[in-house]
Amino acid sequence: MGSKVLKLKKFFPILTALGIFVFMLVAQMSLHGTSSSASKLNISTEMVQAYEANFAELKLETTKNSKHKLSTAEQPIVILNFWASWCRPCISEFETLKRLVSKYGPSQLLVIGINNDSDDQLKEIKIVEKKLGLNFESVADVDGKITSKFFINEIPASIVFYKGRVIHFENKEFDFMGKSFLKLIDSKLSEAK
Repeated sequence: MGSKVLKLKKFFPILTALGIFVFMLVAQMSLHGTSSSASKLNISTEMVQAYEANFAELKLETTKNSKHKLSTAEQPIVILNFWASWCRPCISEFETLKRLVSKYGPSQLLVIGINNDSDDQLKEIKIVEKKLGLNFESVADVDGKITSKFFINEIPASIVFYKGRVIHFENKEFDFMGKSFLKLIDSKLSEAK
């Protein structure tokens, strides 16, 4: 029995050192952001890869005839916001989304709404744009093709990209002027300089 205790005492410093090493490694990974982006976003790695692949290929034409190939967007931050005129949380979050667009301007931030109305999309988009004074353009997602491509099942939903990489995903009403979100945007924009 005494020899077992002696052996445990012999290995205790090694186990302690190993535990400290693992703890420091995990802490360092968290501080330096090297953990997977999917875990930070609460979506799967496969979903992040799909979003980024779709971003690289997607060409959009807004209801105001603006054409955008996302992979060549001049703005470092691109937000795809999935919405519909009948969706109260979608309409509600537009207030902070408009403020975000005003804060950063068109040279740093591109927001494109992906409209999911099923009846007379152009009419519904124009009504909402005028009534709420939207300062970003939208795409009429005919037959939900874009929404399906991004596996969006519920709206509102927003995917935020920085230079084609997913940095934020939200699948509910969101405050785009929240401190942590603004901090994320500011940190990415400072990297872009």
